[in-house]
Amino acid sequence: MSRWLARFAFTFLILAGLLVWQAYREMTQTASPNTWRIALYFVAAGICFGLSARGVRERHRPPPDDFP
Repeated sequence: MSRWLARFAFTFLILAGLLVWQAYREMTQTASPNTWRIALYFVAAGICFGLSARGVRERHRPPPDDFP
């Protein structure tokens, strides 16, 4: 699982940015913004950002010492 998080770390970061942008557009360009949708965008962006941070951490971990 941690190998996949390391692979998709940058993808999750881009997805988080996209979700924040969508929430911003929903707040500023709509006459009556849907607050539930905006909240869902921000929650999903937070989850994606957390997964991205975890993936970056896994990516930059030192290799395990398996050899004696």
